[in-house]
Amino acid sequence: MMLPLIAALLGAAGAAPLRIGDRAPDFTLPDTDGQPVSLSGLLARGPVILAFYVKAFTPG
Repeated sequence: MMLPLIAALLGAAGAAPLRIGDRAPDFTLPDTDGQPVSLSGLLARGPVILAFYVKAFTPG
């Protein structure tokens, strides 16, 4: 379920899109077991790296 994350990182309607070096907004998505995981929860445990793979798991 990357679509909600991508939409949040690109910016909500009326919000400026993120640029390199900006902090990612907090988001919550299900993990592989369907349990919610939030960025703020992960950051509370230590540094987090967000990695995106263009067109991963998509045709083309």
